Amino acid sequence: MNDKYSEFAEDSEEPSITSSDPNERKLARRIRIQRRLEALTKKTGPEDEEIVEKTPTEKQILASFELLEKLSMEGDEVVSCVKIANDARELQRREEEQKIRRGLLKTLEEDEEECMKRYKEINEKWSNILASKDPLDIHAEMEAQNAKCLEIMERKDAVIAQLRQELENADLKFVNDQKNQNEDIDLLINRMDNQTNIMTKAYRRELSLINDVIESERKVLLENMTEKWEALYKKLQEDSLAGLDRRKEIMREYEEEMKRVIVEHQEEFRAQKISFELEIQKLRQEVQSTKALCFMNIEKLDYSYAVLKRREDENAIVKNQQKRRINKLQDVINALKKNYAELEENTRFEIERLTDQVIKAHKNILDLVKKSNHFTSINDKKYMQIWDMNAKNANELLDKILTIDKIIYEEALGLEWNPPEETLLKKEDLPSYRSVMCIIEEENRMADEKKAICKSYKPANTIEEINLERRLLNHIIKQIADRCDYLIENELLELLLPYTAKDQLVIRLDNVFQALNVKSEEELGFLLNFFLPYAYCPTCSKDISRSICDETVKSPSPKTDIEQLDICGVVEEFTEDEARLIAAVKEAIDDEKSSNPSDDASIISSSSRSSPTETLLPIAERTSTSFASISDIIKDDDQMQRRLLCDKGHLLEIETTFVTRALREFVERYHFVKWKEMPQTFEEKLIEKKTVVSRNITIQDVTNFWKRYSEIFPAKKERLWDGLLIGLKKYHKVLKERHQLNVEIESLRRQNAELRRLLKTYIIQPESDGLSQDDAQSVCENI
Repeated sequence: MNDKYSEFAEDSEEPSITSSDPNERKLARRIRIQRRLEALTKKTGPEDEEIVEKTPTEKQILASFELLEKLSMEGDEVVSCVKIANDARELQRREEEQKIRRGLLKTLEEDEEECMKRYKEINEKWSNILASKDPLDIHAEMEAQNAKCLEIMERKDAVIAQLRQELENADLKFVNDQKNQNEDIDLLINRMDNQTNIMTKAYRRELSLINDVIESERKVLLENMTEKWEALYKKLQEDSLAGLDRRKEIMREYEEEMKRVIVEHQEEFRAQKISFELEIQKLRQEVQSTKALCFMNIEKLDYSYAVLKRREDENAIVKNQQKRRINKLQDVINALKKNYAELEENTRFEIERLTDQVIKAHKNILDLVKKSNHFTSINDKKYMQIWDMNAKNANELLDKILTIDKIIYEEALGLEWNPPEETLLKKEDLPSYRSVMCIIEEENRMADEKKAICKSYKPANTIEEINLERRLLNHIIKQIADRCDYLIENELLELLLPYTAKDQLVIRLDNVFQALNVKSEEELGFLLNFFLPYAYCPTCSKDISRSICDETVKSPSPKTDIEQLDICGVVEEFTEDEARLIAAVKEAIDDEKSSNPSDDASIISSSSRSSPTETLLPIAERTSTSFASISDIIKDDDQMQRRLLCDKGHLLEIETTFVTRALREFVERYHFVKWKEMPQTFEEKLIEKKTVVSRNITIQDVTNFWKRYSEIFPAKKERLWDGLLIGLKKYHKVLKERHQLNVEIESLRRQNAELRRLLKTYIIQPESDGLSQDDAQSVCENI
């Protein structure tokens, strides 16, 4: 402690920059600059100690620093003069104020002592006055006491007047001091502006000098510092990324915990709020009903008393009028019943006739459509077979022509053979054929997309993923329970009205899942996959969610469906044929609604007589077969992890407007996978057109395709073939003549050989023949 106090004492003995002496302030600034330079030299370390000569930049900086420090000290001195004068004036004011305050306090204390003394005297005399029996003495004493009290009051008033006078003097002094202070402030502002301008010019001048020196050294230092900076930046980036990952992980855990607490609090608050609102509503209804009952009873009593007197006179007249009216209406009713019976009979026959005609027309139209599609496919198949057969024959003939042409060029003419410049067309090269094939591929692709189920995902493995999946599934289940009232019977909804939403949740879900035939956990996960494409983050995209909510078409209320049922008439009175006709018409209307993707109620497109739960039961029963096929299909696809969080780690949610759409996709695609086909409506069958190649390929493309075979060889080559044909014909004629000569020569050779053989025979046996050798020799010579 003593050391600390000694340090403070030493600091207090050093010159201060707040001193009134300008020389002391200058000395204090010099000491502060010297200490700052010593601290900089200590931080630089031993490497800077080895440097003997200072760099030009340091020299320029020191020179600039000394110049600017000198200007700063001069400016501070100019400004501090005003401050010192103001401080001295303020010190003098405070001393005078303390002096006046002490005098006033002393005056008040003296007055208080004097008043207390007199007050004690007055209090001491009250006992004597109360003990006295003479009224005159009491009155005299009371007057004396009153006079003393008035003296005390006058003394207090004088003190108060003195204090008020001092306050007025203080106000005048404050006004004068404020005026002087404003003058000092104006003077100080002028001096500060001048000093600022001087310092700005000096700083700019020195800065330009320093920049010139630094620019010369920067180029040398830049190359050395670049490598160091890159290494340092790389290390800093790695450290910052690691720290950022740690902070993200901590923030993610904190946000999840906070969300969990908020959800629990909201659920509890919602349950209590609903219960309290129900109780308040019940009490208000009871109060209103009681008030209304009392008011009605009073009105009824007054009105009944006044009316009963008049009814006694009017009843007789009204009874006679009613009897006459009843007789007239009875006649009218009898006539209407007769007309209604005839009209009903005629209507029933007409409905039966129209029903049979409609059903027969539907059947004939479907048969014609089926036959048309069958003949279209057969004609297209035959057309393409004939096309392929003709193309094959033409190609074979072309190959033979090319082979002969090659032989003529290489063997007959001795020239190099080149293939034709023109190439043959293929079916795939025709524009109309390509467009038709694109249309067919697009239709096949759309059919494959209809067959495809939603994306398959990997099952959750970690506890965190399982919890996130359960939270999202819990949110989806609540949305389904709130939005699927049309899948629950009206009687059950009326029974659930007294209960809270939390108590209704289990019963609502049980009825909805029975209607959809969702019975296993695997089917529930499959249902979750259809909701994931509609998931979004409400925290990150509030504007987007609001726009989606504004653009979403609201679904019709159950009341509207009930009114539509009432408009259609009483179903129980229809006959079997009428009910069959109405069912067929409503099926066509429901199919029209199911083709519109914006209709949220298209899942329950069945007849109006069945309840919403009974409507989906046939579809659900057909989809209730073994779920093994769906598991196999999901395993075949490339599986991916479910995305339950957004990029910022927020849990995804489902917009209420997309709940019905996701359920509709679940029912439609699930049914398609089970039965490998989707039921087509009557209108879709009529509108559907069979896309085939033979009907859509153009005549121009066909002409160009076959015309290319005749145009593949140029006119020059055809003239060459014509000239070659003429020469070959002449050469063929010469060859025929040569062949004839060869045949004649061969005949003569055979005759000559025969004659030689005969002659040889005569030469061998000349004696037997009666010929001499001379004759034989002459014969040989002749031959």
